[in-house]
Amino acid sequence: MHDIASPADADLLASFAVEPVAEGIATRFTVTLGDKTHAYRIPTGQHNHYAVFFSELARDFGTRSPAGHKPVPIDGPEPDWRPLILDNLSPRTTAGYGDPAVLKTEEGYWLVATSNDAPDAFPILHSHDLESWSHKGFVFPEGEAPEWTAHGRSIGDYWAPEMAKVGDEYWLVYTARQRSNALAIGLAKAPHPTGPWTDLGHPLVAGFAINTTNFPDDPTQPMLSGGVIDSHIFIDATGERYLFWKRDTNGVWPRPLAGLLRRRPDLVDRIFTEEADRRTARFSAAVQPWANTRRPMERFFLMQPMIEAVLDNWEQVKSVLSEVEEAAFIVDAMSTPIHAQRLDEEGNLVGSDTIVLTNDQEWEGHLIEGPWVTLQEGRYWMFYAGNDFGTPAYGIGVAVADHPLGPYVKQEGPLLKSVKTWWAPGHASVAPRLDDRPQLFFHAFFPGTGGYNCFRALLTTKLEFSQEKVTLS
Repeated sequence: MHDIASPADADLLASFAVEPVAEGIATRFTVTLGDKTHAYRIPTGQHNHYAVFFSELARDFGTRSPAGHKPVPIDGPEPDWRPLILDNLSPRTTAGYGDPAVLKTEEGYWLVATSNDAPDAFPILHSHDLESWSHKGFVFPEGEAPEWTAHGRSIGDYWAPEMAKVGDEYWLVYTARQRSNALAIGLAKAPHPTGPWTDLGHPLVAGFAINTTNFPDDPTQPMLSGGVIDSHIFIDATGERYLFWKRDTNGVWPRPLAGLLRRRPDLVDRIFTEEADRRTARFSAAVQPWANTRRPMERFFLMQPMIEAVLDNWEQVKSVLSEVEEAAFIVDAMSTPIHAQRLDEEGNLVGSDTIVLTNDQEWEGHLIEGPWVTLQEGRYWMFYAGNDFGTPAYGIGVAVADHPLGPYVKQEGPLLKSVKTWWAPGHASVAPRLDDRPQLFFHAFFPGTGGYNCFRALLTTKLEFSQEKVTLS
């Protein structure tokens, strides 16, 4: 254990000691702080079981409770959001319809959505009237995932698909894990929204390695995998095609930060003001070596309480870390820029990419993601999501530009945020409704829920655009 220079309570004179033992898909933790020791068993590596564990840890050791397990002060009138899908429409769809992308065609409306690690990737749904929806299959049914992707329960991740009509065929861009575990963007094509879908056979935009030589997070991992996610195809009125995507560095910095706090425990009290957050940071520092050995999503689950503590102390965290030379990599990774680049008629990237947006408003916290561009009133409007997807802090923002590549100017604050009846609205798409007026489609959690593989409902609301701003109608 490491000595910690800390005031008052005797148990804060020592760091947490964490002894994890893998028991098949379960993990048993023995946690000690000062003269207190408690044992916990996490039955699976799923997000909901980690949330229960962290609630119990908060009860026993005074760390912070998971965001979804705390009451949320939400004031104001309920917005006019209309639920469209409130349960899984196929027994093979396991977590609802997160990151929903809606496309209107002559046949009606098509929806594709995230499937996480389900054996069948990307459910395809159809509606004639935006009222009733029917399940039509999957883009990649079990056993038909592209060879370059990692697939299987607790192995693969299939996120944020989006379908576009390009000439006489349909293109689908999506996020999947490469076998290296880095997230990458793929492209598949089909003659019809129901398929059959033929993948390129390789990533359209591959993940990347991050050199951490000057950041001794873990001697066995001199390089970290950076990812790219949330791709979006925008086709301008001239026929010009653009691909937008997010640099997914928000998945990179939490474990290095925990490692830094393990080596530099003096930083904990400077970064965090609440005792619960300080204890959370100390626990994360202690469990970080174990987290380094787990699969990508489980690493995220283990760091989730510290991420929430960081978001609650966002400006203070960045201010303190900016003064620490070895934390430069962490501070840089707390920015998640949205990139854009032209596509040729075959779907190849051409020219160079451009950063068109980044997280710079306080409500966005450590990330923005899920870009979607629509041309309205002669201007280009980008809807995007910000903050932590599994918590009530998540919301939807909007920015406007006079060219698809920007510069974009954001509206202040989120356009959609959590309300009493729906939490964490996010990852929107825009399609014309039956009268051809613009409609926003997005996902949200039922109150008191949230996280990976938790059900997300499909909701919608009407939009009104002027030259200067967009409002909900």
